[in-house]
Amino acid sequence: MATQLNKSYGAQIAKDLNKLSAHLLKHEAVCESRYTMICARLKRTERVLMSAAGAIILLLATLVLRA
Repeated sequence: MATQLNKSYGAQIAKDLNKLSAHLLKHEAVCESRYTMICARLKRTERVLMSAAGAIILLLATLVLRA
């Protein structure tokens, strides 16, 4: 009786581990996709900010040179 219980318990653990492994692999794939999108957004934001800073610097330099 005890050995049969241990075997069924071990089978249940193996089944749960397989489910957990599949869930973790899916989670990792989703996180990788999100990370890629976040990096792309961050690079785009950096480009916009650098362009705006450059435009402001050029504007200020123009104002200084005209005065």
